[in-house]
Amino acid sequence: MGMMKNVLSIVASLFLTTAVVAQEADRPTVVELFTSQGCSSCPPADAALKALRDRPGMLTLSWPVDYWDRLGWEDTFAHPHNAMRQAAYNKRFGRGGVFTPQMVFDGRYQSVGSNQSAIRESVSDAKADTRLTVVPTLELNGNRIRLDLPATDVPETVALVTAWYLGDATVEIGEGENQGRTLHYTNVVRLADMLPDWDGSATSIEIDLTPGLEAGADHLAILMHEGYYHGPIIGAASIALDTTLSR
Repeated sequence: MGMMKNVLSIVASLFLTTAVVAQEADRPTVVELFTSQGCSSCPPADAALKALRDRPGMLTLSWPVDYWDRLGWEDTFAHPHNAMRQAAYNKRFGRGGVFTPQMVFDGRYQSVGSNQSAIRESVSDAKADTRLTVVPTLELNGNRIRLDLPATDVPETVALVTAWYLGDATVEIGEGENQGRTLHYTNVVRLADMLPDWDGSATSIEIDLTPGLEAGADHLAILMHEGYYHGPIIGAASIALDTTLSR
């Protein structure tokens, strides 16, 4: 009988390990870039984000900030809330102030957004990090998206961020440090909001596409933050929108 219990214990352990490995395999690495059209150091970081987007297992987002607008060019995508998000991250990282370009990886690591070696190291660290992982699913149904969250034993409430983003955009810069340049941007957040906090119970949420489409987005990303909206990311998913609904 004791041997049988040991066998069952080993099988259960192997099953749990397999489930965890499967979850981690499904977990995208979330890379957030804080950038500005008025920052001459940012175009290499914007290009680096595009290269990361094209790799499997990555979810990339560009959050344009407005604090470089004083140099003579108002960023056409910037929003003050983006700079607030960046400042909240840096406060938790123990850094003073903000800077561009900056990348944040899974809400846990950060680096200069144009430093290729630091980016590689941060991506590697994020992928190797063993932690609680939630795999949300998104399904498009007409003018709504259904978000399904599996029952999960979470240690605290989880903040859910909706990031409506535009996959590709090209901007001609008329003033400032990048004057005269035509720059390409990827996965540009056009609108961000919060859903009700999640307590770990099996949940389905219906999300209306209208705000995202009106903001000019063609994708939606869901970011699941542990504890607060700039906490470590424990789950993420994205989906393309049906932009014909906005016509």
